[in-house]
Amino acid sequence: MRQLKNLIVVILLLTIASVSPLWSGTTGKIAGTVTDKKTGEPLPGANIVVIETTLGTTTDLDGRYTILEVPPGTYDVQISFVGYQKIKINEVRVFIDQTARIDVALEEETIQVGEVVITAERNTIRPDVSTSVSSVSDEEIERLPINSVISAIGLQAGIRGGWSSFTDGAAQPTFLTGNNPDFTARGKVSVQGGLNIRGGDGDNILFELDGVTLRDPRNNEPMTRIPLSSVKEISVERGGFQAEYGQVRSGVVNVVTKEGSKENYSGSFQIRYSPPAPKYWRGEGIRDILDPYSYVLRPFFDPAVCWTGTQNGAWDKYTRDQYPIFQGWNKVAENLNSDNNPNNDLTPQAAQRAFMYETRKRQINDEPDFEIDAGFGGPIPFISKSLGDLRFFTSFRSNREMLLFPLTRPDYRDYDWTLQLTSNISKEMTLRFSSLIGKQFTIRHNWDAVGIYYYPRFPNEIANVASAVANTYDLFGLFSNFNFSLSDISHQSYAGKLTHTLGATTFYEVSIEHFRRDYNTRPTGLRDSLGRFEIVPGFFEDSNPLGYWPKDVTSVLNWGEGSHYAKARDNTKVNSTTIKADFTTQLNFQNLIKAGIEFNYNDLNFDYGTINSGSQLENYLDPNKGYSNRVLMQVFPIRASMYVQDKIEFQEFTVNAGLRLDYTDSQAAWWDLNPFDGRFFLSDNSGNINYDDTNLFPKKESEPQWQLSPRLGISHPITENSKLFFNYGHFKQVPQYESLFRIERDQTRKVTSFGDPSLILAKTISYELGYDHILFEEYLLQLAAFYNDITDQQDFTRYTSQGTGLEYTQSTSNNYEDVRGFEITLRKTAGLWWNGFINYTYQVRTTGHFGSARIFSGKQQQANYDSKTVNLYQDRPIPQPYARANININSPEDFGPEVLGHQILGGFGLNVTADWQNGYWTTWNPNGLLNVAYNVQARDFFDVHLRLDKTINIGKFGITLFIDADNVLNTLRLWNTTGDQAYMASLHLPKSDAYPNIPGNDKVGDYREPGTEFQPLIGVDVWDPTQPPSQDLAQAWYYEISTGVYREYVNDQWRQVDQNRIDKMNEDKAYIDMPNASTFWFLNPRRFFFGLRFSFNLGE
Repeated sequence: MRQLKNLIVVILLLTIASVSPLWSGTTGKIAGTVTDKKTGEPLPGANIVVIETTLGTTTDLDGRYTILEVPPGTYDVQISFVGYQKIKINEVRVFIDQTARIDVALEEETIQVGEVVITAERNTIRPDVSTSVSSVSDEEIERLPINSVISAIGLQAGIRGGWSSFTDGAAQPTFLTGNNPDFTARGKVSVQGGLNIRGGDGDNILFELDGVTLRDPRNNEPMTRIPLSSVKEISVERGGFQAEYGQVRSGVVNVVTKEGSKENYSGSFQIRYSPPAPKYWRGEGIRDILDPYSYVLRPFFDPAVCWTGTQNGAWDKYTRDQYPIFQGWNKVAENLNSDNNPNNDLTPQAAQRAFMYETRKRQINDEPDFEIDAGFGGPIPFISKSLGDLRFFTSFRSNREMLLFPLTRPDYRDYDWTLQLTSNISKEMTLRFSSLIGKQFTIRHNWDAVGIYYYPRFPNEIANVASAVANTYDLFGLFSNFNFSLSDISHQSYAGKLTHTLGATTFYEVSIEHFRRDYNTRPTGLRDSLGRFEIVPGFFEDSNPLGYWPKDVTSVLNWGEGSHYAKARDNTKVNSTTIKADFTTQLNFQNLIKAGIEFNYNDLNFDYGTINSGSQLENYLDPNKGYSNRVLMQVFPIRASMYVQDKIEFQEFTVNAGLRLDYTDSQAAWWDLNPFDGRFFLSDNSGNINYDDTNLFPKKESEPQWQLSPRLGISHPITENSKLFFNYGHFKQVPQYESLFRIERDQTRKVTSFGDPSLILAKTISYELGYDHILFEEYLLQLAAFYNDITDQQDFTRYTSQGTGLEYTQSTSNNYEDVRGFEITLRKTAGLWWNGFINYTYQVRTTGHFGSARIFSGKQQQANYDSKTVNLYQDRPIPQPYARANININSPEDFGPEVLGHQILGGFGLNVTADWQNGYWTTWNPNGLLNVAYNVQARDFFDVHLRLDKTINIGKFGITLFIDADNVLNTLRLWNTTGDQAYMASLHLPKSDAYPNIPGNDKVGDYREPGTEFQPLIGVDVWDPTQPPSQDLAQAWYYEISTGVYREYVNDQWRQVDQNRIDKMNEDKAYIDMPNASTFWFLNPRRFFFGLRFSFNLGE
């Protein structure tokens, strides 16, 4: 019955599509009028040709013309008519989904002269665009200090992520996003460093490569790693998407790649190389981890404490607080010698020597980062002409980044390879094949939250692990090489598209796409337990602690249980196949009709979970044993859609109006149960309950959903140099399939997480009002205000039955959010010597949930929970405005004196990009006051990146040498994850009843100058001159809050501190109790990349 229903749905959509199918936004169009210059009368039959392409048309009876299917780029257009002088218009710029309007008045030809050549006006006001859209060309990409598609996108207004050190977390200490109720800040773990567009995360974005959707259906994550050598143009829309775009709520990114020439070969090769260097700032008082006096190792090597322990009185209180507690090697040796194992009897000195062996893992600061990006295209040798001018373009990128500190892997690596084949199988038909194949080699965290998979890569993520050293068990995690699991994630995309031109104003496309992603998360290789190494005479060790060992790990410090590490397992395989039928027709000069359908079929084979901490070694060899929780399920959800839209263009205004219909069906029979049914959600103690037991528990079919989404955009040119635009739309999206189909049980068979395949689609209703204005003929001012009303967003609700042990999270659609803000951009796009832009974004976000976030089986418990209004509060962070600025300065190639046939001062370029963000607000409320939130601000973030390059063109070849500099000013930004409470308590914050801090103007992120000795301060309400301080606190100064006087205890008496010393303390901020992990105080110091780009075009 279900198969018949699905067949009917597909037939229905295909039937409608036969009347009006879909067009994918990878091209633009050229349109205009041709008239007699003297009379103004239209010239029917005039010829318009896009030079060096097969594109062209003639004017109609009204002298109007339209050329469709024009790939984005810059073209020369020739216009001719018998008896009239030819005109050639150079540098006509075409953008994705936009109209380049060229109106021409021809003069009668009186004498034989050559054609008139003029340069097209840079129409920076795009009158047909009714949304906020930014485009980045390949020429602009080459000038920017970037290395990825999302880096180029991330510079635009309204977009965060993908750009600058802020995305690496250098400006925001991770401890501010912890679970401490007194110390919270907004923030979300970024799985792979993705984008955020107008408040929408990466899973709300539609990312297309030549019209092919690149998205993992498991988690809606876009695949954005595209070789830049293949990119012709990138376009990003931040709102008001046309009806052709589905499964998107925050932004559409279109990447159009280069197509191989029919006649000649062209290509490029680029390498960026960063010399070996640590990814943390080295300075006075900052030691490497392996330094005997580092924050990790000092207790074990400092003679003052290493033999008799850190509590022996040699260190004062403040020093002890900075390091792990250690009992001393004398006590360690005593314990070893008093156990029943004669093979581990050691002297204190020998025990220390064995510890040196067990912490031998090297910190790798002597290997480089590098990136390779190459592209090459042209006709297929020998067979091109016989196969419709068969041509290709292929590209490859490879990236290696050394980790801040080696964990299971010393580095992060990835690669991607693309191939496009194009053939004109007839004059009217073009066939195109494209593929993208890539892989990531990374690591996977052990303790993931529900719905979040954490792959540490960036310096702040690694420091989050490496700085958390509070005991010997943490040491094991740091110095072993199996703390995390290895994770290899591969993806493949294949697509074929047939384009058939039915006439000058009509064409259709039929395409099929297939996307596959494979996860392989596993532990590293087993430890070599047979190897024997004599550490000291008579004492042997194997490869400990290197190599996976899910058992007790013996060591001189009793490392602990190795099965707490490398716990993650993932063998998930997802496949998604999409069929599209596309159609476009220019019905008349004013109306461009687009319509179509899409059908998507998914094969999702979920197999992931976490190994039980008590697993035995044999479970390492058997992947089906030892899980503490596991999801094992294969499902086949489908989606289908259709739309129709009309682009209505008049001189006075342009209207983009459309309607989209989406259909989705999870195609799953799901358990239909009381949420507190212990027979299902708890173990029956016999192990009989399992994932596919359909006899014991009732199920029902998931509900199909139909959703209708209207879209409307209006652009109204006010003058020749200004326009006003507005757009409104409904945008729907299927939640992450992984959350819909999750049924997760722990080792006792108890359910810990439960999905819902019938979750309603998330919905965003978007409004935008914008204004563009050209200033002084060459500057474009863009203003946009937006509001996104978001409902039915994916969330989780926790169910609890107290006293039974029943507790699990249920996937829901209870989350809501609204995001509003405005953007300002000032851009200079053209210029012989310089161009650039500056933008500013102000954004306000509010989020909450409908109903209760926790459901209890007991009425009284539920009433108690609901009575605490804090559980129902909306989250209303204080806005964080941000701004970017970029200036690009170039010297023309023919500038300066000529030496050996070349202008030596020509071809130089300097590109400077600055990034600013207002400091975030967080909550610091140790006094536990009610209704206190976001009361303390962090320092502003500021960063500058630079590229300096020199290009030398010799005939058909070009060579560019460049230097990229990140964090040019070497700005220090405090980052750390430990010692947060002591650090926060030491700041001189603005006076507040929420905390007892000494008053001042400090912000979160302020730091003590490196190399400055710590000066402890103790605040007291009233100073008691009769009470001396304890010996542990003798070095502290006492601050009397009521009088503002500083005192110290010297030579058995109190005295006021000299004002000069106070001023010096305040200047150096010597009073700040810096976090313990001193090695990683400051991440992402200034770094240089040296690059070479070689390019050629044998057709020029």
